[in-house]
Amino acid sequence: MKRLIIALAVSSLFSIAALAQTPTPPATRPATTSSAPPASATTTAGGTGAEGKVAYINSAAFRSGIGELRVKLEALNTEFDPKRKEVESMETDLNNLKNKINTQGSTISPQVRAQWAEDAVVNEKMLKRKAEDYDGEYQKKLQAVGAPIYDKIGNFLKTYCEKRGIVMVMEGGAAQQAGVLIYASSATDITNDFMDEYNKANPAPASSAPTSGAKKN
Repeated sequence: MKRLIIALAVSSLFSIAALAQTPTPPATRPATTSSAPPASATTTAGGTGAEGKVAYINSAAFRSGIGELRVKLEALNTEFDPKRKEVESMETDLNNLKNKINTQGSTISPQVRAQWAEDAVVNEKMLKRKAEDYDGEYQKKLQAVGAPIYDKIGNFLKTYCEKRGIVMVMEGGAAQQAGVLIYASSATDITNDFMDEYNKANPAPASSAPTSGAKKN
């Protein structure tokens, strides 16, 4: 069993949540008989280089780059830290027992070795059950904490893109893993600019506010 259950849970949930909140591109206006307006009139100043184009965003950076989300996650991880340590302690004890069986098994009586082996089986089942209970409880609270914020992020992203004439946003990490993002200019990466704008509109508590222009994870 791998450690760092929280980190894995957060990563998987947020990737799914971020994709689920990607807004539908605004509908294209029908052509008219009047001459088309200059390009500068169809977009507003954004400074990201993605105006009127397909952009990409790294949603994994939201965990540390969006202040109100980071504060919630830190509080949740602090709440679950004792349970995480309990699972890790159980895992350590089990590994120590297995190692003792492997290194000392030939020096003890068959009865003692059999008892150790039985204890290892019982402890492994207990560890699995405890980890599953812990992970299930964490995921439930993570959903309750994260879903409302990701709803806000999705709505803000829609407004952000409409103001800048961005017609489509790809989730960078997911697109790369799926093999559909072969090349993207750094000018189309809106991650930092989006997080800065979101933090201005939705500031986190002053004591935990993130540094402006947080780098991508």
